[in-house]
Amino acid sequence: SQYYVEHPIFPLKQIVYGFNTDGGGYNNTKLATVIGLNRTTAQKHIVSGAATFGLKAIDDPAPEQGLFDRSDNVSFASKGVPAPTYSTGFDAFDDEINKYYHQPSDDADSLDYDYLLKFYKGYVLSGRLIANDPETPFWVKDDKYEAAGNVLYGKVPEAPIKN
Repeated sequence: SQYYVEHPIFPLKQIVYGFNTDGGGYNNTKLATVIGLNRTTAQKHIVSGAATFGLKAIDDPAPEQGLFDRSDNVSFASKGVPAPTYSTGFDAFDDEINKYYHQPSDDADSLDYDYLLKFYKGYVLSGRLIANDPETPFWVKDDKYEAAGNVLYGKVPEAPIKN
């Protein structure tokens, strides 16, 4: 992702949303954990897409891990493109996650395919809902990447109201 944002096929200002999917495992198959869920105006679509398949979309349950800034999405975010990461469901960065995270024991027999089918259907539907919204998604006000988005997309920040 870092190489791509420096050498994009399409100008970055034509990319309205980066919808990364990544994850190091899961410990809660009732969830879709979306790192940065509350950081863009597309939150409602992600919540709805996941819910359609019986999953609850939650934001980062382990902010101390700095996951938003450790995944491929950050290359796009740093340039201003709204870009959360849609991860398999976890509600803590715990032993269950670490059991498989970057471990040789992470093999096909350890996967819950019924869950993964719901998870990826929710991801695809969320992406469709975002793409079909006539309102272009953007960072929420005062997000750390909002200013980069304003520059990338040529937006002018609102002037403060003077009394």
